[in-house]
Amino acid sequence: MSDSQYYDFDFIEYQYSKIKNFPVKTSGLSAYLAVLPITKFEVSLGEGSTPLTMATRLGERYHFSNLWIKHEELNPIGCFKDRESAVVVSKAIQEGHQSIYVVSSGNAALSTAAYANKVGLKCSCYVPKSTSLGKKRLITLFGAEITEIEGNYEQVYRQVFDNPPAGWNVTPGANPYRIEGNKTIAYEIWQELGVPDVVVVPCGNGGNLAGIWRGFWELQQLGLTTKMPRFMGVQVHGAAPLKLALQSNKDFSIAQNIPDSIAEGIIAEESYCSPKALRALKDSHGQVVEVTEAAIKSALKEAVQCESLVTEPTSAAVFAALPQLGEYGVKPDAQIVLINTGSGMKNLEEIVDLIA
Repeated sequence: MSDSQYYDFDFIEYQYSKIKNFPVKTSGLSAYLAVLPITKFEVSLGEGSTPLTMATRLGERYHFSNLWIKHEELNPIGCFKDRESAVVVSKAIQEGHQSIYVVSSGNAALSTAAYANKVGLKCSCYVPKSTSLGKKRLITLFGAEITEIEGNYEQVYRQVFDNPPAGWNVTPGANPYRIEGNKTIAYEIWQELGVPDVVVVPCGNGGNLAGIWRGFWELQQLGLTTKMPRFMGVQVHGAAPLKLALQSNKDFSIAQNIPDSIAEGIIAEESYCSPKALRALKDSHGQVVEVTEAAIKSALKEAVQCESLVTEPTSAAVFAALPQLGEYGVKPDAQIVLINTGSGMKNLEEIVDLIA
C-alpha cells in the first residue's frame, strides 16, 4: 500500500517581490542564487549552461518546424542530475552534514557520488542490482559506498526509507533541495528562447518536470514573463503512475505489474514527486505520453541517425514521444523543447548493441 509519508509535497518559497536584477551576470548556476536555497556553491564541476540546438532532421521526420533539444547530457557527469547535486551537496556542506546517502536507479547516485567526492563528503549509494554495470563501476570509482539491493527502484527506496542508514538523505523525491537545481533548466531556456510552447520531459519520480515547471512559474512571479509552456511528461507504457494519477485526479497512483525496460531511469511503479509533477501538468494543461519499449529502441537509433546524438535509453523516451504529440494537440509550428536528460556514453557498448 502506498503511504503519503513517502512523498514530499512542498516547493521551497522565496520572497520574489524583493528579488531584483535576475539573473545576475555571472557564469554557471551562480547567476540564479537569488532563487536557490544556498548562499553560494560549495562545489561545482562546471554544470549548467548546456546548449540548445534545433533538431532539424527529427523535426522534418515528424513534421515539427520548431523543434529544439536541451542537451543535459553535456553536464560534467553526463546528466541533468548534476544540477541537483551541485545544489544539494552545497547545502549539505552549509548545514554541516558529514555524510549523505541516496537511493537511485543510477544517474542520481552517480552524480551525487562525483560531487561528494570532489569535496571529500562521505556518500553511500543504494541501487537496484539491475542498474547498468557502467554506472555502478563509476560510482565506485568516485569513492562512494555502493549497496546493491534485489528488486525494482521502489522496493529499494522503501527498504532504505523504512530502515534509514546514518547520514542526510539526498534522494530525489525525498529531499526538497534536489528539485531546486532542476529549475535552472527553465531559466536557461528562457534566456535563450524565451518561453517555448511545449516542454517534453522523461519522468520517473517526476522531479525534473516539476522543477522545470517551477522555474517558469518563478519567472512569472518575478514579472519576467506571463507565459507558461505546456508540459508533456513521458513514461514507459504499463509503468506510468503519473498518467494513472492524472486520470484519476489523485495525488499519486501505483502502476501494477510493471514491465522491465531499458529506460531504467523512468521505469516506475510509483513516482515519488507525483504531487509536484501533477501540479505542473495540471497548471500547464499538460499530459503524460506513454511510449513502448520498441519505440524507445527505435528512438535511440533515430537520435544517432538524425541528430548525431548518443543518448541513453531513458532520455530516448522523449524522442519516442514525438509521433504522439500531434494526438495531444501539439501543432506542427509549435516551439517544442525536448529535454535530453542523459548521455549514452556511460553505457555505450549496451547502446550500440541495442541499435545495431
